[in-house]
Amino acid sequence: MTGLDDPLPKRVKRPRAAQACDRCRTKKYKCDEQYPCSHCKKSRLDCVYQGSHRERETGRSASYVVELEKKIEELSSKLHIAEAQASTSPLPPVPVAQYVVPRPMDATPCSMPRTGSTPGETAKLSADPQEESAESADDEINEFNHHTNGIEFHGSTSSAAAIGHLQKARDPKPREDRYPKTTDFSLISTLHNPSFSPSTTGPGHLTAIEQHNYYFDQAHVFMNGYFENIHFIHPFIDKEDFLIRANELWFNRAHTPEPSFVALYLSVLSFGSLVRVWDEDTLAGLGRFEWSRKLFGEAQAYLNYLRFSNDLETVQCLYLMAKICQNELNPNLAYMYLGLAVRTCLSAGFNREVRGPNDQRSGWISKTWWGIFSLEIEMSFSVGRPDTLGMDEYHNRAMPERDDAEYAIIPWMIDFAQIIRRVSVQIYHSRITLQEKLHLGLQIEMEMDRWLARLPEKLRPDIGTDRPSRSALRDPKWARRQRLVLGIRYYNVKMLLFRPFLSHFTRKLRHPPSELDVTITKCLNAAQKTIEVIHDIYRVHTFFRCWWYNTTYVMFATSTLLLPMSKLGMCDETIPLLRSVEMGIEILEAMEESVVARKSVEIIRQYLREFRASGTQQTTAMVGEGSEELAASEASGLAPSAFEVPEWAYGFGFPDYSFEGIARLFDDIGGLPMLDG
Repeated sequence: MTGLDDPLPKRVKRPRAAQACDRCRTKKYKCDEQYPCSHCKKSRLDCVYQGSHRERETGRSASYVVELEKKIEELSSKLHIAEAQASTSPLPPVPVAQYVVPRPMDATPCSMPRTGSTPGETAKLSADPQEESAESADDEINEFNHHTNGIEFHGSTSSAAAIGHLQKARDPKPREDRYPKTTDFSLISTLHNPSFSPSTTGPGHLTAIEQHNYYFDQAHVFMNGYFENIHFIHPFIDKEDFLIRANELWFNRAHTPEPSFVALYLSVLSFGSLVRVWDEDTLAGLGRFEWSRKLFGEAQAYLNYLRFSNDLETVQCLYLMAKICQNELNPNLAYMYLGLAVRTCLSAGFNREVRGPNDQRSGWISKTWWGIFSLEIEMSFSVGRPDTLGMDEYHNRAMPERDDAEYAIIPWMIDFAQIIRRVSVQIYHSRITLQEKLHLGLQIEMEMDRWLARLPEKLRPDIGTDRPSRSALRDPKWARRQRLVLGIRYYNVKMLLFRPFLSHFTRKLRHPPSELDVTITKCLNAAQKTIEVIHDIYRVHTFFRCWWYNTTYVMFATSTLLLPMSKLGMCDETIPLLRSVEMGIEILEAMEESVVARKSVEIIRQYLREFRASGTQQTTAMVGEGSEELAASEASGLAPSAFEVPEWAYGFGFPDYSFEGIARLFDDIGGLPMLDG
């Protein structure tokens, strides 16, 4: 008990508020510095702080902050619901029978996917996302191109990475362990087209082009090769206006031509020369590739003179030059030119609807921009790189109408490009489990089928039917061309959509669960259909053999089929795939003018030799290990499955029989005489 004489305890003085709110400062209240403070809260008034750190941190009323907090909670709740639905949504019904590759029911020493699985195998589908991401990164290629002295990256969705993965699946040992003295091997160098090396010309060359009257004698042939051919797939140039301005180049000498149009004009001639059917060996002493590469270099000279002009003709020229590089099978250079086209569009505002005087060419600006938009997504996916388009909200330029005209393909290809972007982001570059990718893959497939069903009748390919759904004899030329291309792209993307599951099977599982079995057979079926469709088109349409980019479709499909063939060898499940691979070789041989196509044929043939050798080895083993043939092969020190040395390799010091050996051979001798384009 405190005595009466004890001093009273000192009253603790409340420290002065370091920063009172505006109302407490005005009323001289003691502010508790809460947010809102007790006085404002009691009076139900907005509590506002100004000055120092409070102003920087808030500067807003209490009601505004509360409103923001509610908004955050609402959005977070929606996000959690969406994530839960994505992870728990049931698998859509899938008709398995139409995708299954025919195979006998009896067991064989090797095994493709079969239905039915054990609980342990099902558990393997829920693999660690980090492991799945590492597998995807393992497919990527980042190599030095000895022809360009530059490093190139090709992601897991590129054809180069597919070939590299095929080799890794056949022989998983690190390259340094297999070939310690040849670590400078570069697959990118092997598949490079050394004949196509654009060079910069000096300003004096521009005068020479004028003196040749802009190649008037050959111009009509090359322009027709473009406008009656590949133009129908990318219809973004006003043909009528182009021909009027071309006539001004030839006959109106008093008129000074715009350098950007001259660049576009030369790129049209270059592309037309490249993809037209040549019934003659040469024109004015030059052949197909000589004319195309000459005109390409001169178009580049005009672009250099322009120094990053932002007009429509420059954009269209860059667009065409990207397509030329793509058909010259130089994907890296194509990616670079298309990137310039995208940046030029964005800097000129071609992606935006801008209020102002009506531009008479706004419709062509729209066709050009949206054509570039879809091509940028497709081309980026084909080399396994990100596109550079940014958020879709940036682009409010009106799309072309979905009418019954040749330009209607553009909005449909935009829709398909968005599906391709989903495949790239959600299947190849997402850190989720294999089971979650399986769900997403089947959902994307359904989206692809809905896109196919919504296509106009003139553009809809005959997919999933045994006979044509309609008579196409009276269809315009542009509709027939577009229908062919859309069918090939559909099968190609479906194959890429399900290819990760085939890769997972070759890496991990021997008897995968039934749901994974379905995706594998879908992938193989799409690869076979890609080859069959192109093969059928080649038999009927000669012009299609000059669309050199088909080499990429065929190589990706063929490497996909070779993946289980190389892994399992010759058996009942892989023999049905052999005919499709042989058809792929026939297609590539029909494009013998292309250096890369001929190199690709040699690579595929080496794998087929090994595949057939595996069948011989199995037959020999059934006869008995004491057979003379097996004894002879063992005595020679060569395994029965070793690659056979091609006849043309003798005398060149063939380094070894492996894939790398063949590839290095192309680099070491600088291209064989039979391979020079």
